[in-house]
Amino acid sequence: MTRPLGHFTIADGRPRIAVLADVVHLSGTTGYFGILDGHGGAECSEWCAKRLHETLQTIGVPPNDAAAKKMVLDIDQAFLDTSLPSGSTAAMCIVRTPKDGAKCQLHVINAGDSRVLLSRADGTIVNGGGTDGGLTTDHKPNHPSERERIEKNGGTVQEAAGGVHRVNGDLAVSRGFGDANYKKTGGPRLEDRPVTADPEMGHFECDWTDFVMIVCDGVSEGSFPNAEVCRLAARLLQETGGDAAKACEAVCMRAVETGSKDNISCMIVLMGAAESTGPIALGKRCEFHPGSLLGSDNSSFVKAYVAMCELGGVSFSEAAEMRYELLLARSEAGQAEEEDHAELGLIGNPVGTKGSDQRKAWFDEWATKCQERGNSESQADEEGEGNPGDAMEQLAMMKMLLGMMQAQGQGPGAAGGGSRN
Repeated sequence: MTRPLGHFTIADGRPRIAVLADVVHLSGTTGYFGILDGHGGAECSEWCAKRLHETLQTIGVPPNDAAAKKMVLDIDQAFLDTSLPSGSTAAMCIVRTPKDGAKCQLHVINAGDSRVLLSRADGTIVNGGGTDGGLTTDHKPNHPSERERIEKNGGTVQEAAGGVHRVNGDLAVSRGFGDANYKKTGGPRLEDRPVTADPEMGHFECDWTDFVMIVCDGVSEGSFPNAEVCRLAARLLQETGGDAAKACEAVCMRAVETGSKDNISCMIVLMGAAESTGPIALGKRCEFHPGSLLGSDNSSFVKAYVAMCELGGVSFSEAAEMRYELLLARSEAGQAEEEDHAELGLIGNPVGTKGSDQRKAWFDEWATKCQERGNSESQADEEGEGNPGDAMEQLAMMKMLLGMMQAQGQGPGAAGGGSRN
């Protein structure tokens, strides 16, 4: 999504929908941005992102380290009090852009293994002293200071299969929201537990032409170093005239191409408004463009497609009917391609006239059958029976889904349009 308020343009790309949540709060020339990457379920990332939004709206952006730490730990305690399962990392950054044109100030707040990166306009990464030159250091159990802290507070660090070090032999990250089972030993404070949401913080400054990237660990899971992430994003920004959404998409695609199989999310924050593909105002509506339904016999595809429908504010059955009408119009105009005919064949022959209750009921039943078949395949896969549909090329599926949503409209002072994927 691209959202300009004050001096900022923000874009994020999230081709895989799982347990990811984002935080974007803007107030004048100050913005609070973050990505929460959940594990063990979506409860923690979704709940904490919502509470962060509410807290920032109520008390404003934390002015210093102490206030930021208190906010994060208070939210963590509130989530733990719900007894909901799961956990979530959080990579966040406060950006302050002074009105006098001086350098922008960055306040980085990190708990987990997602990353905050800073890049020059030419794609040169600004080495912040963190993991792989980032502004943040991954909170992994085998990091010397993390291991010492974990063991001091009653936890253990064990090397598991694949050489991955885990807290108490299970959790592969040592800081974040939630994860109540790993916060039962240690001192009375939340900071003094084997796993803690206590964030590490850093302060940096940057030029107006620089840009900030926040990425979850799925971006770097394969062979995709931070420096290459910055170079790719900068190249796309230059080629598209500042379209940060396109740059995010390219980063997510490259992550899959280089071997990532994890959740993937990328957010780019530009200090100034994009020049040619300008942003849209927060609050403008999104127009949903239904993507290809080829692959709706695959459980992973259906799950991702349904999630994209939810983001677009339509049901799966409504999207399928919209797609059918689009394909039918192409066919009647003699513009259908071979894949269009295959897709029409997959959908079948709807009954009733366009817009009728009978047509709606037919697509409701069609969508339900697709989802039920997907659920059956998922269960069979979990039971070890295999799922031949899972051989579907992940990158091809992502490319189809990425084109499904496009934001329309212009905000005050903005030129052109942006996109949310």
